[in-house]
Amino acid sequence: MIQIRCLQAYAVALGLVVAGAAAGQGAPAQDGGQRLDPLVITAPMMDTPYGVETDPKRPRSGLPANDGGAYLASIPGMSNSRKGGTSGDPVLRGLGGSRLNVLLDDTEILGGCGGRMDPPTAYVFPQAYDRIEITKGPQSVRHGASQAGVVRFERDRPRLEEPTVEGFAGMTAGSYGRLDLVSDVTAGDSSGYARLTGTVSTQEDYDDGGGNSVHSAYERWSATGIAGWTPDDNTHVAFTWDRSDGEAAYDDRGMDGTRFDRTGYRLQASREDVTDWLAEIELVTYYNKVDHVMDNFRLRSPPDMPMIDFPERRTVGSRLSASVLPWEGGWLDVGVDYSENEHAGGRVMGSDALSWRDEPREDTARFEDIGLFGELDQEIGARDRVVMGLRVDRSEAKAEREGYGGAAAGERARDTLASGFLRHEHSFARFPLTAFSGIGHAERAADFWERRRVFNLAPEASTQLDVGLAWRGDRASASVSAFHARIDDYILIVDGSTVSEDRDLDAEARNIDAETSGIEGDIEFALTRQFSLRGTLAYTHGRNTTDGTALAQMPPLEGTIGLDYSGERYSGGVQVRGVARQSRIDAGSGTIYSLDTEETPGFATVGMHLGTRLTGDTRLAAGIDNLFDREYAEHIQRGSADLGASDARINEPGRRLWLNLTTRF
Repeated sequence: MIQIRCLQAYAVALGLVVAGAAAGQGAPAQDGGQRLDPLVITAPMMDTPYGVETDPKRPRSGLPANDGGAYLASIPGMSNSRKGGTSGDPVLRGLGGSRLNVLLDDTEILGGCGGRMDPPTAYVFPQAYDRIEITKGPQSVRHGASQAGVVRFERDRPRLEEPTVEGFAGMTAGSYGRLDLVSDVTAGDSSGYARLTGTVSTQEDYDDGGGNSVHSAYERWSATGIAGWTPDDNTHVAFTWDRSDGEAAYDDRGMDGTRFDRTGYRLQASREDVTDWLAEIELVTYYNKVDHVMDNFRLRSPPDMPMIDFPERRTVGSRLSASVLPWEGGWLDVGVDYSENEHAGGRVMGSDALSWRDEPREDTARFEDIGLFGELDQEIGARDRVVMGLRVDRSEAKAEREGYGGAAAGERARDTLASGFLRHEHSFARFPLTAFSGIGHAERAADFWERRRVFNLAPEASTQLDVGLAWRGDRASASVSAFHARIDDYILIVDGSTVSEDRDLDAEARNIDAETSGIEGDIEFALTRQFSLRGTLAYTHGRNTTDGTALAQMPPLEGTIGLDYSGERYSGGVQVRGVARQSRIDAGSGTIYSLDTEETPGFATVGMHLGTRLTGDTRLAAGIDNLFDREYAEHIQRGSADLGASDARINEPGRRLWLNLTTRF
């Protein structure tokens, strides 16, 4: 069934690519010339020392990402925990999972797999969105309490003054049978619009730099339809429908994902310029359901004991917010949000697994959260601003099944959580320089994956100091930020079979105290009008202060340097990425998505890219990743031990050639 749907989506998307290229031929730039923005960018730069906003539809220097986690890995301070060829878990400053809020059009989607086969970013094809916004650290409370930060994949409201058809289409082909197709078309006028988006992505097993095959094939598709009503410039009502499915081989565990069936609905209504003091009011309500199936025989050689797991998760939520102008120079966001998710699952083993057909699931656990927030942005004179926020959440978890995390059926855990931050920003008069300093506090309750190990875990509480500088000059742009955090009751996942006996640990999760600190920076310098140098640097240090050991699953020192050429029609460049050895580990400990197993050596890779504008807004790019076919593995990876993680680390792909064609029309 998936293959049939993929072929149908191939035909639709390919037709839109051709139509879009034809529509874009000869389209001049708005100023009448042919000068465009750089055709290829190396990596998104930080817009502020604590945030990034990027357009995922713009061409990139490396192979275009097939999911959200792979895209985010290019941003300084972020990593991606590899499982196979897709569905990696994003990590920011060594913190991922529920410590990093990931929202899709301001809705929450939680995967069904107890071993994180499907984190939220697994349901993201980046080029199907208009913007990706990343806030680093506890520097906002509008989108939940977050220790690591917030990632928002956003679709913008179209502004159509007259009957219009516009869109984007793209195709990527590469080594190991990689083929991606995406189409995104909007049609409408000033009174309303319809937007249709479709994606397909497939790849075979890839080879690492040593020529070894990695169990990593996948195929996925998604479709989104949006109907919008815009009776005037200030009113917007939109209904969104999402569907997607796929299958993926996983090299880090004994099972593969053979169904990732997602259905989602979203209703958004907003009104701007309501009164002189009420700038905007918005309501978002949503429903997401994931029907997931994993087994150990369809995508690999069947073992002696066939097994199939079939979890599902339903997530619903709403958010009501208002933007208020309380006084001159002030902007206040206030609101309330609510979310609820229920998990159910089942397992069949032996010969019955081979003939399984959608049997009923048994309820596992239910989670509920309601939060109140307020965030004030206040200008102080011409060059200073203060931003502050406060949030209170009431969280409840209920064990529906006997033995979930050691709890009795019906047992509940309730927590009241407080979060807040205060940040000062200053723009210098004599220099294009901005400085900021902020302190934030974020509290969160244990999530589904943590409570399934131990139900009664204390909530985490993180207090973090952030400072940074950003320079935006005529020839040079640069930013640097540093942070230090103390995390009380950090939830550490433990593989009980590998920890030393003197710790006396029988559980698979426990609370500890921890500290993290680090630095990130990026720079771009224009050598000439066409040539520029780019560089990034990121380092995070973590310490388990309870045991006096390294904090598990911290990324090593990493940096990139690139030379880019961008002319009126052609572009090109080369980038070198270097990663240091990671010797600070805590073997057998980690997170809900990965564990420390051994020290990892450093490595360096080289990538090259070329690009050209064919006609109008139609662009062709090509490149080679891992030019010298280096055999290496990232430090942050591996699935949870209870899912049968393999002994060997998962190496990254070897040399990869790719071709990317995109058009806007």
